[in-house]
Amino acid sequence: MSQGDLSRENLLVQRYQLQEVIGHGAMGIVYRAEDTVSKRQNVAIKILSKALDDMKMIKRFQREATVSALLSERSDNIVKVTDYGVDENKVPFYVMEYLNGENLDDFIEIHNVSILQFLDFASQMCRAMETAHNGIFFEGEICPVIHRDLKPSNIFLIEDETGKQILKILDFGIAKLITDDKGDTEAFMGTPRYCSPEQIQGQDLDNRSDIYSLGMVMYFILAKKYPWNIEINSVSEWYKAHTELTPASFPPDLKIPPELEKLILKCLEKSPNNRPQSVGEITQRIEAIARKINHESHTQNTTSINNKKLPLEAFLLNSKWPENKPQQKIVFPRIFLFDHKVYPSVCTMLESKDIKERKNNIRYNQFLFQSYPHPMILWLTVLYSPEEGARWLPCYLDLKTKIGQQMVNLLSDSKKYFLLFYALGNPHKSQDLLSFTVMLKQRTNLKQWASVSNMLNINHNDEAVISRKKLKEDLEQLKPKILLEIEKSNTQEIHG
Repeated sequence: MSQGDLSRENLLVQRYQLQEVIGHGAMGIVYRAEDTVSKRQNVAIKILSKALDDMKMIKRFQREATVSALLSERSDNIVKVTDYGVDENKVPFYVMEYLNGENLDDFIEIHNVSILQFLDFASQMCRAMETAHNGIFFEGEICPVIHRDLKPSNIFLIEDETGKQILKILDFGIAKLITDDKGDTEAFMGTPRYCSPEQIQGQDLDNRSDIYSLGMVMYFILAKKYPWNIEINSVSEWYKAHTELTPASFPPDLKIPPELEKLILKCLEKSPNNRPQSVGEITQRIEAIARKINHESHTQNTTSINNKKLPLEAFLLNSKWPENKPQQKIVFPRIFLFDHKVYPSVCTMLESKDIKERKNNIRYNQFLFQSYPHPMILWLTVLYSPEEGARWLPCYLDLKTKIGQQMVNLLSDSKKYFLLFYALGNPHKSQDLLSFTVMLKQRTNLKQWASVSNMLNINHNDEAVISRKKLKEDLEQLKPKILLEIEKSNTQEIHG
């Protein structure tokens, strides 16, 4: 089986149904697949490139899988490897957990990162790297692991069911075990933008090389640029920057805490001896900065703690059905202002009995975009149970209207929205509500769609009718697939 022959019909080792290509690594191609043995769960499978099918590369591929598997047993911040094997043509592959999110490179391009969010990210990266540097039991001895290619594209961001953001370190394909023979020489391996001075000079490396790369990653997350202005993206220019140029301080408008800036620039020292000597040292200082910021924030808000304010959900339940909306079974977007913050919601009016029966339904949401001839988003909410079937609650956001733009911007920055139920004949307050998670990938898509819509010049507003009709047609075609996805799932909330 060649790489070009792989398709949806392929069943790898009679277990993994290959679905689509989701990435390309230094050594192979990564596929999304279904594990037909384990409740048809999604997994990621990396298959060694046919062009690298020699014993040296096979051994390196095997070691990548082994190192990742052993490290992931000890850290939740390293991608988990669950299986290794060879196909019928003796091409090696290994199976990883499927990560539904995006790498930090893509995330940083679209989203802003607050200081507290950054400190959480940095702490998670440190925990993963500390696990690697502490070593694994490999071939009879404890071997510290140096990643050698730490960069935003090798760090994946996902969200769990509670909305907590979790970082996963990927791609130990060029990782080095400290016990490797130091007498062996090899060509430079790594990414010039993020590698340490000693790495780009071809010297022996230890954990402090990863600390330099970690400093580069941290700088880039906060500043969205590198510590130097590189005019030409070439190895020689990066060599000069890493070995000769002094990193620039952070722009003052970012308001980076001085102790944090000092720590990051310390990681970028040219000499390994002048950097923090362990990742654990960095972790301690990051956590101390986070505690200080949290304490200051807590102190500033103490005056509001004792104020008996109406909880958000109670406020929403007491909201009235808008007077300008007909009292019938419709769905529409609504923004609520509460305690100086705005919250996205979608409102619907149903029969009182239907509302009660839907309270514990499986929840599903999805966003679809139509750019031509008019930018519009279908915001789909679905409630499902085997007894009542599906209740489809589609809501359309015109991205050339003020409410549509506000709602999309709000959803792209929020981790959840509320569905408010109003009973027919009782518009005075909401009968019930449910909250829905807006996943990271969904928020990224919303930001990108809003950006696209801003660039489009619309000559005729009546073209919105065409886009809305197209989205309705798309929904009708998608309904069987959505229902199948819901019925296969064993979770309470699903995201398309």
